[in-house]
Amino acid sequence: MTNEKNLIKKYFLPLSKNLESQNLSNDAAIIKKSSDFVVTSDMMIEEVHFDSAINPKNLAKKILRVNLSDLASMGSSPYGYLLNIGMPNNLKEKWINDFCLGLSQDQKKYDLKLFGGDLSSSSKIFLSVTMLGKIKKKFLKSKSTANSDIFVTGNLGDSALGYILNQKKNHIKLEKQIVNYFVKKHLLPSPRLDIGRRLIGYSNACRDISDGLIKDLEDICDNSNLKATIFLNQIPLSRNAKKIKQDIEKNTNFWELVLCFGEDYELVFSMDKKKQNIFFEQNKKLKTKITKIGFFSEGSGVEIIDNK
Repeated sequence: MTNEKNLIKKYFLPLSKNLESQNLSNDAAIIKKSSDFVVTSDMMIEEVHFDSAINPKNLAKKILRVNLSDLASMGSSPYGYLLNIGMPNNLKEKWINDFCLGLSQDQKKYDLKLFGGDLSSSSKIFLSVTMLGKIKKKFLKSKSTANSDIFVTGNLGDSALGYILNQKKNHIKLEKQIVNYFVKKHLLPSPRLDIGRRLIGYSNACRDISDGLIKDLEDICDNSNLKATIFLNQIPLSRNAKKIKQDIEKNTNFWELVLCFGEDYELVFSMDKKKQNIFFEQNKKLKTKITKIGFFSEGSGVEIIDNK
């Protein structure tokens, strides 16, 4: 690997043109703001969360977007991030160039700043991002109330299907266009930042679906001492997911994938009926699909109702 200082100067300094980073000249960044901040952190490790064949530009975007999704679940706006990277010594400089291109594109897309971080050698590629978001006086929490309805944004399961179809051992034969659709959904999630901010004052519980709908709902149930009931026929699926459902079921449990795999990075949230009427009246022109999938009631755990 090229000299660390030269790599930082060539690739990461151009991403850090902000006062807080101090041009990466110090060991830490300085944040001077009167706003309240939220902070989140995620890591990705080669051969655990991704394989070496992944496009480094997509990898850079994904590590940013999984953190942005955490901010969305609290109704926060993106501000900036710290990046730690471990790289093998034989990693080609083109990989670093493409990785930084991905960072640059999403920094512009989501109005993010790179404050600094650390660069080290390691046997596998290791990535860790710590991200700061700005909030006003209120933010979204993870505690619901009984008789609130449960909603999700977007469609569920596309990322799980993308992961399965992108595996080398995958034997499911589908049109290349459909496979590419699912793989892209897995590699490039769309954090629901706008929806998260709009939910402040309306939603009484919100999480991003990173660990799977069931697991994330269980966490809300535990925090709230409530039971969640959801209906399979109300789970939103993309047109492509419905199209390949039978093909997938020949090899694996379709609904287990959709409900348990995770990495959807959609929002699951609850809202009482009075606030629903106001929220949907004021947000008629939302481009993101929102679907009611169930409700919270007294009890514990998650109950799944099928057609029978």
